[in-house]
Amino acid sequence: MNRVKQERINKGLPQTEAAKLIGISSGMLAMIEIGKRRGSDEVKKKIAKFYGKSVGYLFFNETLT
Repeated sequence: MNRVKQERINKGLPQTEAAKLIGISSGMLAMIEIGKRRGSDEVKKKIAKFYGKSVGYLFFNETLT
């Protein structure tokens, strides 16, 4: 499962609510979660900040240290 989606599920948030809190469209979040879009660097940073994880962990399969 995509790490962005897993983090959203871990927070117990529906996709539309998570997108609103992050500040992106629900369509963009959906596309990121299914792997059809990566998002701009700015979008990646917003998502990482919201979930308290690094961009590398969420988008580039880096491990947490």
